[in-house]
Amino acid sequence: MELGRRGHEVLFSARKRTRTCELLDLYEIEYVQVGAEYGSGMAGKVRGTLKRAWDLSRAMKGQRFDLSFGHGSRALPVASRVMGIPTVTMFDYEWVQPQLFNLCCRCILLPDVIGAERCREAGIDTTKVVGYPGYKEELYLGSMEVDRSIEKQLGLREDAIRVLLRPPATTAHYHNPEAEIVLEAILRRLAKQANLQLVYLPRTLNQNDLPARAGIEEVIIPEKVFDGPSLVAAMDAVISGGGTMTREAALLGVPSYSFFRGRPGMVDEVLNRQGRLILLDSAAAVSDRLILAKRKTEVASPSSEPLVRFICDVLEGSGT
Repeated sequence: MELGRRGHEVLFSARKRTRTCELLDLYEIEYVQVGAEYGSGMAGKVRGTLKRAWDLSRAMKGQRFDLSFGHGSRALPVASRVMGIPTVTMFDYEWVQPQLFNLCCRCILLPDVIGAERCREAGIDTTKVVGYPGYKEELYLGSMEVDRSIEKQLGLREDAIRVLLRPPATTAHYHNPEAEIVLEAILRRLAKQANLQLVYLPRTLNQNDLPARAGIEEVIIPEKVFDGPSLVAAMDAVISGGGTMTREAALLGVPSYSFFRGRPGMVDEVLNRQGRLILLDSAAAVSDRLILAKRKTEVASPSSEPLVRFICDVLEGSGT
């Protein structure tokens, strides 16, 4: 890590949510686990955030920190305020109800494509915003080594059209039920495609059987966590109801489709204008825009070093 090379000590904390801890274990990153799922509904999320903030402040009691840094975590800024240390947040979706970040954070790191006008529209305190060049996914995509063993482990065939699908986050506060209507159209389209292998990543247990019920014959639900970018690199198309994987695919040159139906973020809008991310905003758009075919181009990793250095410079300037 760049911060370690610069002489800083870094402690990771993680919430046991979806497969976050499993991914950290996969990458052999040591961490302190604090908190778990918050549950659905705004009240549950508020209670969960406050409880995790309290638990974080207790777990870190007695340790001396100069700065805390998180990506979109709401509990961390609250805990940092309790502990009396400055905090920096980073996120790439501007419609996040930013009042807590405005109040608690010394600095807010955003992709520079979002711009001051959109920040003001979203209610983000522009006096705290530092725009960073590029996209957050470039932090790790530039140094990735593709794990080709994934194809064998999942039983992927060379001649098949390989599609990675992740349904929408139905428990998220930003979920729009329209996404589930678009998902139904996607599943029907996939079911009609000959020689297709679907790698399916359900977010909740009640989503597990959706592909089978739609009539898709070859569905692979991984039994363990895989390196996400390597999984994306093995696909001919990536389709998701929002999230990092669609942007990873877009930046790697893998055909990428998003059917996120919350308020569009500027990052996705820009990638869409560039033709790197296709937005499936209705059931009709699935028929018009979703193309299923073997990918003919190799993945191309972006450079990560400039962005890593930029963010580390900001963190060093924000500490006590």
